[in-house]
Amino acid sequence: MPAAGKPIFAIDESSDLPLWVQLRNRLAHLIRSGYFKAGEQLPSLRTLSAEGKINYNTVTKAYRDLEVSGLIVSVRGRGMYVEKNVAVDDSPEAAIDAMAEQCIGEYRALGLSFRDIRRRLDAVVTGMADAAAEAADEKRGYADGKH
Repeated sequence: MPAAGKPIFAIDESSDLPLWVQLRNRLAHLIRSGYFKAGEQLPSLRTLSAEGKINYNTVTKAYRDLEVSGLIVSVRGRGMYVEKNVAVDDSPEAAIDAMAEQCIGEYRALGLSFRDIRRRLDAVVTGMADAAAEAADEKRGYADGKH
C-alpha cells in the first residue's frame, strides 16, 4: 500500500476522460506494474474517496469495473483485493514507468501542471547527464595522466 501522505492518484482536470476512467486506468496500471501485489488489499472505497477528494460513487464505479475485468476481487466485509492470478509486467521499463507515474502524481498533487513537471524533469535529467559527462571527462583525465 502507498506510504501515508503519498497520493496514488491525481486528477487530471485537462483530461477528456471521465474521472472514474482515469482512476480505473491508474489503478489497473499500478496492479499490472506490481505496485499493488497479487492478494494485496487495496485502499478502501471510503479511504480512496476521502484521500483523493473523489466522490464515493466514482470510486465505486472504478472498482466495480476493475472487478469485472478480473484485476480485483471483492471479499464481503473485508474489502477489495488484487486478484491472485493477475499478470504482472515486472520488466525494468514497467518499474520505471510506475515510479515515474508515482512521482508525477505527487507533483500533480502539489498543483504543478504537466508542462511545469516536464520542464522540471528535463532540467533534472539535463543536470544529471551534464554532471555524469563531467565526471567521466575528469576520470579520463586522471587515467591519461593529465592531472
